[in-house]
Amino acid sequence: MSDRKARAKITSEHEVEQLLRRAAKRSRPSRAFSAVPHGRETDANREFASHREAGSVVWFFGALPAFVIVYVICVKIGAI
Repeated sequence: MSDRKARAKITSEHEVEQLLRRAAKRSRPSRAFSAVPHGRETDANREFASHREAGSVVWFFGALPAFVIVYVICVKIGAI
């Protein structure tokens, strides 16, 4: 390796070390935590809420057999 390449390599290594030191010294901002308690900002358990209507459950269990029957018919005729 020539003298010029060796000096360039040492210089670039020195610059990289300086950049790494600056990055390590730089303070990162702390995360801002929400003042809203967990689970209240977006209600993840809304399907279990007491105020939820029971009508949607009735629709689900009423429509489920109809869809199963349609699926079985489609399978029998070879459409699926």
